[in-house]
Amino acid sequence: MTFLTLDRNGIIAALILGALLLVFGGFSPIFVMFMLYFLVLSAIVTAAGKHYKKKIKVYEKSRGVWNVLSNGLGPLIFTVAFFILFEVFGLNVAAYLAIVGFGASVASITADKFSSEIGVLDGTPRDIFTYKKLKKGMSGGITSFGLLAGLIGSILISVPFVYFSFYSAVFSQGITYIAILAASIIIGGFAGTIVDSAMGHFEELGIGNKFTSNFVCSICGGIIGIIVLLLLL
Repeated sequence: MTFLTLDRNGIIAALILGALLLVFGGFSPIFVMFMLYFLVLSAIVTAAGKHYKKKIKVYEKSRGVWNVLSNGLGPLIFTVAFFILFEVFGLNVAAYLAIVGFGASVASITADKFSSEIGVLDGTPRDIFTYKKLKKGMSGGITSFGLLAGLIGSILISVPFVYFSFYSAVFSQGITYIAILAASIIIGGFAGTIVDSAMGHFEELGIGNKFTSNFVCSICGGIIGIIVLLLLL
């Protein structure tokens, strides 16, 4: 039994994650909606070039609990931060930044998924630090095609996220403000996949694994998105 690349245990973990996002998100559907959107995009890019991925032994048909946790904990942390800042302390501006962090965090895991799943389809991966050629599927490798795919993945999250999360600002704050919001999330998301590749380099040295890399990617992407927004405003 699979649903959008998740196996049975992965589905259960995703349902629990979704319930937590709904509660800590103040029962706003936006947090759950964009995690589901990530799952849909993830399933699409996983299926892209399936036969070739099977040939080079990098195809993953389904993913489980640890995949859900490593990708979902980062966005959940920003959602909990939003709840604490807004519902408990009434710090509207800080809560607003937490929403941006959530968006950039989801953009990060999406960008990383696009980079890894599409990047293996073309080009020779090179280590992000040493630039040595790597075997396809090895952690820490980057390709121009994969980086471009990651940027597209980040954009696919950021643009609709800004519209649906800040729809009132879309009509009242002007195009410049909206562009800054979108750019912050795009940059944060793209930076996240770079962080993941950097972490992947250390995976090959026996430090960490793909799950810790995904988690760090999601956290760093969210934080970078917030920092970029603060710098641009």
